[in-house]
Amino acid sequence: MKKTIVIIIILFVPFAVFAGGQAQSGRDTNTDTIEGGQFINPGMVDAYEYINDYKFPYEVNPSDDLSVFVKLEKREVLSIGDNFNLLIGLKVNEQSHFNRSEGNFILFIHNPNLLLQPQWRNSITAVLQRIRQAQTSDAVLGIFNSATNEIIEIPDINAITSALNQIQNTRKVFSVDAILDQSFKCMEAIDNEYKTRFLWMTDSDLLRSNNAAREREYFDFLMKLQSQNNISFSYLGYGEVPNWATMNQSLKNVGGNTYFIDSPDELEEEIWGDYDRFVYPTVENIKINLSLMSWITETRFDYRNEWYPVTNFTPVNTNYTHTRSNNLKNMDAEDHRIFQYYLRIGAENTTAANQYYREISFDRAVPVGFVSVEYYSYTQGKTIYQVFPLQVTYTDDYDSYAVQIDYTVRKFTILQNTAFILKELSNLVNQRQYYTAILLVDSQIKLLENFLKEEFDNEIAGDIEILKSNKTLLMEQARSLQYIR
Repeated sequence: MKKTIVIIIILFVPFAVFAGGQAQSGRDTNTDTIEGGQFINPGMVDAYEYINDYKFPYEVNPSDDLSVFVKLEKREVLSIGDNFNLLIGLKVNEQSHFNRSEGNFILFIHNPNLLLQPQWRNSITAVLQRIRQAQTSDAVLGIFNSATNEIIEIPDINAITSALNQIQNTRKVFSVDAILDQSFKCMEAIDNEYKTRFLWMTDSDLLRSNNAAREREYFDFLMKLQSQNNISFSYLGYGEVPNWATMNQSLKNVGGNTYFIDSPDELEEEIWGDYDRFVYPTVENIKINLSLMSWITETRFDYRNEWYPVTNFTPVNTNYTHTRSNNLKNMDAEDHRIFQYYLRIGAENTTAANQYYREISFDRAVPVGFVSVEYYSYTQGKTIYQVFPLQVTYTDDYDSYAVQIDYTVRKFTILQNTAFILKELSNLVNQRQYYTAILLVDSQIKLLENFLKEEFDNEIAGDIEILKSNKTLLMEQARSLQYIR
């Protein structure tokens, strides 16, 4: 997704994933947690970002800004009723397809003590030099000083040392709400027409406090307000791991990215990467909507008996928060995003009882609904709108039915369940449902191992190791409580 020096750094392997810009899923947070003998806090994993860790399964159209893929798991459904899932995939073209557009780039170092560490300071110096040399206009490169509520501008590389000295000498770590308000006022006052990126670097969770709900509401308000003023916000964390689901939800509609690092080299890489993405605008104001016919129902999760042999398992409803309408402020070059929906259709005779269905159906074909995707294209200078109608056909021929199953959609449904299962474990353990927890984890391991037999994948291999560690801990606890002898 501790060694105490001057700052606190939790040792995780950083993992870059993409969604409306780049967003952390919290995948690697689980490794450290399970080694400490605990199950992951559900909030530390963003399951809807987790699915984007994997390699995108479709080839993009090289002439399009954004390639859109709408795939149903099944083209035919059984006449007795059936489950069938929907995958919506978005993939942005490579960076060379787009034109560079300079912008103001403001860095904020929340804890100035970071600069007392020479390696970290050297990395910040190096990346600021790199950005300053890359800027091709009078756009502002600066560092926000929360002690004086001003942006220290860096007009050339010789000004970097002085700027960092000013920040280092402040020492004090200021409260989040005051910083947000003052920093945005400073950025609004920048006297040019460029867009502005504000990169907040911190060793603490911005949205964790004694009044977290109110603080998040204020955070969301300011993010949305400044998004309208052409100011986007990126979060670069080290030390304390934030609630990724909350942080990503707050940022997905306002532009910018989230990162987590544990070394100076990664710091330089991620700050440069954020700047490089920022100055190549691709597509923005992305709207993805799913509309379903009345005879199609939707569930929040998919734990089919054929995959997971568990009974009396009631998933935690709050873990499953996807909606049929999704808005993303932007996506960066080469980024991808996957949305999945779990659909069900009743038996054919039940569906046929609907008068409207009888009027529009033909030869057992069943309209499911449609997906619409809208976005603004910078290369075309206009809004693009696409509509994808969805349809399945009732059948009694199982051989024909089986041949037409889309196993890529099915695979990604199962892959996403890894994150959801990890989020379920702490609740299952609290309820002493060890049998259910172990069966879920063991079933997922076997499903993923089958995928590895088909083709090796680093992320899937990593998932298997994490799940095995969780299974070991579950077995140990179950034995200690004599649930298992």
